Amino acid sequence: MDTVLHLFIIVTLGYLLGNVKFRGFSLDISAILVVALIAGYYGVTLPEDFKYFGLALFMYAVGLQTGPLFFETFKKNGIFFNTLATGIICFIFFVIFISGKLLGFSKGALIGVFTGSMSSAPSLAAVLEHNYISQASVFFGLTYPFGIISSVVFVRLIPTIFRINIQNEVTLYENQLVSSYEKLGGKNFLVTNENFGREKITKDQFEVMTGCFIERIEKSQNSKDRNIIEMGDILRVVGTEQELKTAQLMLGQEIKDFVEFHDNMKVLRLLVTSKQVVGKKIGEIKRLKALGGVITKIRRSGIDIKPNPGLTLMLGDKLYITVPENNADAVTEYIGNNLLAYPAGDFLPISIGIVLGIFIGKIPINLPFLGDFRLSFVGGVFITAVVLGRLGRTGKLVWQLSPHSTSLLKTLGQLVFMAVIGANSGKFVVVSIQKHGLSSIYVSVGAILFTLIIFVFIMRYFFKLNIIDVFGIFAGAMTSTPTLTMANEITKTDYPSISYASTYPFALIITMLLAQVAGVLL
Repeated sequence: MDTVLHLFIIVTLGYLLGNVKFRGFSLDISAILVVALIAGYYGVTLPEDFKYFGLALFMYAVGLQTGPLFFETFKKNGIFFNTLATGIICFIFFVIFISGKLLGFSKGALIGVFTGSMSSAPSLAAVLEHNYISQASVFFGLTYPFGIISSVVFVRLIPTIFRINIQNEVTLYENQLVSSYEKLGGKNFLVTNENFGREKITKDQFEVMTGCFIERIEKSQNSKDRNIIEMGDILRVVGTEQELKTAQLMLGQEIKDFVEFHDNMKVLRLLVTSKQVVGKKIGEIKRLKALGGVITKIRRSGIDIKPNPGLTLMLGDKLYITVPENNADAVTEYIGNNLLAYPAGDFLPISIGIVLGIFIGKIPINLPFLGDFRLSFVGGVFITAVVLGRLGRTGKLVWQLSPHSTSLLKTLGQLVFMAVIGANSGKFVVVSIQKHGLSSIYVSVGAILFTLIIFVFIMRYFFKLNIIDVFGIFAGAMTSTPTLTMANEITKTDYPSISYASTYPFALIITMLLAQVAGVLL
């Protein structure tokens, strides 16, 4: 019981300290780490398993949330972002190696300082497994908390040091996301092309030829067949600018005045919240077609997306659906349109996903000259969640979570994790400083800050990257969950998690490889 009491005292005091502002600056969530270190110095310890519990919840929630956008981002910027992350890791390694050699550090000390600076327990474990350099553990424990604090505080100070308006960066980032998709619009056309009088062209044929979707149709007086496009019909067509130009060439005259349709059809704007629909591909939702509903547009994270049979519907997507008026209520009930009604306590997919991730993290991958490599607990859970977030569902098992469930998991996980690592490092840090001095801490903090300052200039002023991507690349390169937490806190969004997701897996591999190379060659 005392353990739980200590945990929540640390969280409470951390929140209070984090809300204290001095000239516009506050520690925010990193204050929990500071309070935990002080508590640890005075003898407070928390079970290590709490740390893994917190990590599992946080990384799983982040992975699920970023999964849908991860693969698209990786296709566009994956190689570039990972090249920058590799540069950060190698630069920190180089600075620590040169500084350590000049100060007479042993091989074990160098490895411990490097893995501690990168807050990478899997890298330390890999080295110990193959080289049995026990001194590395001492220096890892000494530099680990300072490595985390350095990267977290530095990220917190970036907007102040470089005078960056975070809200402007968020707006630019969102505009960039929107511009990466073709803008959809709608126009009304009068069918004047005589070919429609000579041949029977169906709505489906027209949509295949143009790429557009017919949202509404006002039939001419002499027409009866609603599936055939005929002379004199008025069509409401949705598509990209180029597709609408093609539609006009085929149909004839654009009508810019208001058109009142009498087709007994309604256009519904519905949120996807039903477990019957979440995670399914558009081509799989047969009931919608049976009710006469047609999805003409999807709005996701502020972006309009063209529907296609292979597109997976995500929780919270807004669907624009044309449906017969008589079936409007049935379609609304089928799609859901109520986020609060989405199950918030379904822990079966969460537990299955985390178990899968832990097992995947244990799978050994044999690398020439270096032996077995593992993704580790964190890497396995995170990558599994990214994939499951992208899939959406497997059969009747829905992997996606409601927004409030995701937020709760992330917050709970990060608070527990930071409280545990701080409390269990506090006393050890003081003892290690008394025994080994401050030189290893100076090297660790100096290498991190020197590297990050250089790479901020490179990424911001040479490559013109948005600060949101800079945050995510830093957090991914440092394999630092607290740094990602701080980045999300600063931006008040989860956007840094996208570039973090793009770089974290490869950064983890590079850090482990460098640590093992150092153990073999130094």
